[in-house]
Amino acid sequence: MKFRYILIGLTLLGMTSCNNWLDVTPQGQVEGSDLLTNDKGYNAALNDVYYTLTSDALYGKDLSYGMMDVLAQYWDLSAKSTNAYYRLSRFDYAHANSKLYINKVWKAMYEGIAQANYILAALQDNRDDIAYSELIEGEAYGLRAFMHMELAALFGPVIQTEADLDKPAIAYRKEFNVTAQKFESMRSVLNKAKEDLLEAQRLLADDPIIENKRYGDGNSSMLNFHSVLERRGDRMNIFAVKGLLMRVELALLNKTEAYKLADEIIRECKENELFVLVDDLKGELACKNLGDEMLLGFYKNDLWEVTKNVFGFETGATNSNLGINVAQYRIFMNDLYGRAPDGSGTDNRLNYWFESQGTYYIFTKLDETPYPGTDLLPYYPEVSILRLAEVYYTACETMIGRDNAKALEYLNDVRESRNLARLEGNYGDEELMEYLMREMRKDFIGEGRMFLIYKRLFREFYVKQGVTVAPTEDKYVFPIPDEEYEFSPNEKPEVDND
Repeated sequence: MKFRYILIGLTLLGMTSCNNWLDVTPQGQVEGSDLLTNDKGYNAALNDVYYTLTSDALYGKDLSYGMMDVLAQYWDLSAKSTNAYYRLSRFDYAHANSKLYINKVWKAMYEGIAQANYILAALQDNRDDIAYSELIEGEAYGLRAFMHMELAALFGPVIQTEADLDKPAIAYRKEFNVTAQKFESMRSVLNKAKEDLLEAQRLLADDPIIENKRYGDGNSSMLNFHSVLERRGDRMNIFAVKGLLMRVELALLNKTEAYKLADEIIRECKENELFVLVDDLKGELACKNLGDEMLLGFYKNDLWEVTKNVFGFETGATNSNLGINVAQYRIFMNDLYGRAPDGSGTDNRLNYWFESQGTYYIFTKLDETPYPGTDLLPYYPEVSILRLAEVYYTACETMIGRDNAKALEYLNDVRESRNLARLEGNYGDEELMEYLMREMRKDFIGEGRMFLIYKRLFREFYVKQGVTVAPTEDKYVFPIPDEEYEFSPNEKPEVDND
């Protein structure tokens, strides 16, 4: 299939931002007709899936520290009615501005899925002629599963019982075509994602990340460079796949299987020291953005430029979209990190993620901050997607009610790494769950995970002590774009205005 047909197909699907397909590989531009006929073409095409995923509409902003953290009530916009995210902060999904953000997520995700599907289809006939085809194919399967999982988590129903899994969610697209598909149940979507992840796990069995470590480069020569070998920690690697399988089992309400995967990942990481809980979160160290914990992180070359403007690192909180003023910082200090009885001012996340500039604070977790006294940058511009801390939190959650002492051990391992005292006591299920929720809130700020955790557990949104937002299904389910109901077998659900 010629490259021009990719453009035609994606346009018909409502996915028009494909001009970057020839621009994202470090190997230089590739001729369209050669895109998926040689090694360079496959590397370029796969890189562009990541390029799509790190766009501002997805994890480059809105699905991480932007829209998703606004919905999770991290950023106080109650007095900022002109803010671009204001309507979203009030869960007003019917407003035109909210629809704009939500629709962009839908379109960009399905663009990425189409890109992955094209790679997988093209590999069928020339797999043996492409270097490292098993890595390319494994990544494509893993990315396809990940994107469908995220779409289902955002646009699918709230899952509280087995029956909820049979409610309609989204379409799982495995073919590169423009055929409209009927929306499938959440159970069907998650099981197909699981199938893709298991195939990815098989293909990535010999992932070079194990030999070259997270930041290593498996290339032996720059003259024969393969980006699929470079910095496997920034790509869909074998550990990321296992972590996503853990998420799938949680979503399917299979706590026993989720625990087995979490325990396996933790044991493997301890054995090879490839990923570690950051136990020395000091500002001068390279772990400020928790890179050593990331099972999956996406590289975004302009991340610091975007976050600098969003948070007003140079211009101040009042001249930015999500700037942290003194009042906002005090909420973090007193109601998030320092909240009694489990919080403390010793928490390294509080001490090293927020830097005072007098009238506002720099959110250093998302800032390009050099080592003190040098121009050296301490870490790579990465968007965190799945960290080892989440694996520990999952192990904790899935043991609550089965072995609370064991659950507390997992939670305490993370707390101790953040410079907090270990919790001691015989806690009941709900009390232990509350402590788990508090630690996840502290950890996932700026990463976009907390909203989906609230939704999965159907928990209230925490704003500050004494202020919460009640969980309701309408807050947790994004509306599918109206265009998806035109010329398709899907019927738009009626809105209850009562």
